Amino acid sequence: MKIRQTLIILLAFVTCLQAWAQTSLRTGKDYAVFFYVTKFQPGWPALPETETEAKALKAELESNYGFTCKLVPNPTKQQIREELASWNNRLGPDDQVLYFFSMHGFYRPASDLGYLVAADGKYEDRYSESYLNYNDLRPYFSECKARHILVALDACYSGSFGTTRERARPDAPDYAQAPDCAAQLNNALRYSGRQYLCSGNKDARTPAKSAFAAKFLEALRKGPSADGLLFFDDLTYWLGKVRNPEPENGAFAGHEPAGDFVFVRNNACAPAPDRDGDGVPDATDQCPDTWGSQANGCPPDIQADNTAADLAAWKSAKQQNTEAAYRAYLRQFPQGEFKDLANSSLRQFEAEAARQRDNTAWEVAVEKNTAEGYKKYLADFPVGLHRSEADAKLKAVEKPDNMVFIQGGTFQMGSNDGESDEKPVHSVTVGDFYIGKYEVTQGQWRGVMGIDPPYLHNKGCDQCPVDRVSWDDVQEFIKKLNQQTGLKYRLPTEAEWEYAARGGNQNSNYQYAGSNSIDAVAWYSSNYKTTNAFGDQKTTSPVGSKLPNDLGLHDMSGNVNEWCSDWYGSDYYKNSPSSNPTGPTSGSKRVQRGGAWNVSPRQCRVANRDYYTPNNRDLYLGFRLAR
Repeated sequence: MKIRQTLIILLAFVTCLQAWAQTSLRTGKDYAVFFYVTKFQPGWPALPETETEAKALKAELESNYGFTCKLVPNPTKQQIREELASWNNRLGPDDQVLYFFSMHGFYRPASDLGYLVAADGKYEDRYSESYLNYNDLRPYFSECKARHILVALDACYSGSFGTTRERARPDAPDYAQAPDCAAQLNNALRYSGRQYLCSGNKDARTPAKSAFAAKFLEALRKGPSADGLLFFDDLTYWLGKVRNPEPENGAFAGHEPAGDFVFVRNNACAPAPDRDGDGVPDATDQCPDTWGSQANGCPPDIQADNTAADLAAWKSAKQQNTEAAYRAYLRQFPQGEFKDLANSSLRQFEAEAARQRDNTAWEVAVEKNTAEGYKKYLADFPVGLHRSEADAKLKAVEKPDNMVFIQGGTFQMGSNDGESDEKPVHSVTVGDFYIGKYEVTQGQWRGVMGIDPPYLHNKGCDQCPVDRVSWDDVQEFIKKLNQQTGLKYRLPTEAEWEYAARGGNQNSNYQYAGSNSIDAVAWYSSNYKTTNAFGDQKTTSPVGSKLPNDLGLHDMSGNVNEWCSDWYGSDYYKNSPSSNPTGPTSGSKRVQRGGAWNVSPRQCRVANRDYYTPNNRDLYLGFRLAR
C-alpha cells in the first residue's frame, strides 16, 4: 500500500456555452496539466507508477479528445503554485482545463486538513509547513478564467477535501433526455458547478498502482455515448466499479445544481447514418429501412392521446409542490406541456437551497466571530448574500487592537526544575487564539470603565499596566469591553498563557519570556529602582519598555502578575487534559502568571505558577486580554 491521496475530481463550470452545432467545436481549447512525483524526500516511498499513469491519460486525451497536454514531473510546492499561476495568465474564458495531481498525501485529523506532498515535502513535518494544503489551491482555481476546470488529486485520505459527500451514483440528469447531441451539450453546460469524485473517504488509502486512475482511463476509452460525449454521471458509473476503497462524490463551494462537465471526443455530435431519415441512427434502428417515430426506429401502433395523463401528472405535482414531485413529472413527461413550469419551479427550489446554504455559512462565521471565519465565508461565497456584512465584520475583528494571533500547537507544559505544582511536565495542545501584545494599561481601563480602579497603586501613568484589580474587577471590565466592541474578549487560560510566553509553536527553551537574561525582558526586584520611569519609586513601568518574546509579546515576565481564567489546583498537572485544558471545575483561588516588579527572577519564569482569591487586589496584580 502507498500513502496516496484518493482521486478527487472537482468540476468547475461557469455560465452556459453558446449552442453547439452537431459537427462544430466551440471557440475555446482543451488543456491538461499533469503534476506527478516519483521521487520524494528521504522517508517517503518512491511512486514510479505515477509517471506511467499520467502519460497514459495524456496520450488518450491528446489522441482522442484533442487536448493540449503538459507534464510537470517532480514539482516542488512552490513550482506547483507558479505553474498554476502561469496557466491562469494563459487561459481564456472559453477554454477548458484539467489539472491532475498524483503524489503522496497527508491528513491531519485534529484540524481536518488534507495536504499534497510535493517533491520537497519533508517526511516528518510536524506542522505540515512543507506540504500543500488543499485550501492553498482555492485562490488559484478561483482566479482561473477558464469556464471549465476539472481537478483530479490522486493520493491518500483525499476525502477530507469535500463537504457534501455521497457514496451512491447520482440520479441520471435531466439533460440526458435531450433529443440530440447538441442539445445535451447545451443543457449540461448551462450551469456552473463545483463537484468532486474521490476514490475513498478522508481515512482511506489506495494501492501503489491506482485502480481509480485505471478506471478513469477506462471511462475515457469506453464510456462515451454513441455521439462521443462522456458526462460526469457516466464517469461516476465507471468509477463506481471500484469497491475498495469505495468512491465518494459530492459538491463544494460555488456549485450550482444541474451543472456538469463533459468530455467531448474528436468528431463528436457528427450525424450518424440514418437511411430512412427518422432520426434514429441505423446502428440502433430496429427498422432501418422504414420511417418510424418510436425510439427503436419502428412505426408506432396508433396510440391514444396522452395529454390527459400529462395534465393529471402536472396537477398532482403542483398540488404536492415538492422538488421530488416536479422531478417525477419531468421524468414521466420530459417534453410535456408543463415542462417549462416544472423547470421554473425546480429553479426556485434550487435557489432557495442555495440561499439556505449561504445563510447557514454566515451563521457559522458569526458564531466563530474571527477573522478566519469571515474570510472562509467570503472564500466560499464570494458573491454571497452577506458579503457586505462579512467585510464589515472582518474589518472589526482585524482592527489594530494590539492583539497578536497565536497559531495553536503542542508544547511541554511545566518544569522539572520548578516547584511541585509545576510537575509533572506534560504534553498540551491548544487551538488558535489571540492574546494582548501588552498588559492592559491604566489608559485602556479608563477608556472602557470611565474611571480609574478605586485602589490604583501607580497613578498618573496611562502607559503603565493597570494594577490592584481583582479577578472579579477584570470580569466587569471584559463585560463592558465586549458590549462596546461586539467582540468576545476574555482572560487567557493558564495553558494558553504559558504557550504564548514560550513563543507558541516555536517552543523556545528560555527560562523567561523571550530570553535567558531576565534584565533584557522583565522588570523585577533587582532592576525596577534604577531604570523605572518614575525614578526610584517602587512600582510598575510603562508596558513595552523591555524586549518582546519570539511572538512580539511584551512583559510576559515581570512588571505585573497577570490573572488567568483557571481555578488553581496544586496537583492539576497530574490529570490535566491533553487538549485545551481549562483548569479544575471549581476552587477558591484563581491562577496568576508571569511574576511582577517586586519579585525574584525565579518567580518570573514562564513555568512559575501563582494564585490568589478572586477578590484580592494587590499592588502587583494586573492582566492581559485574550480573544
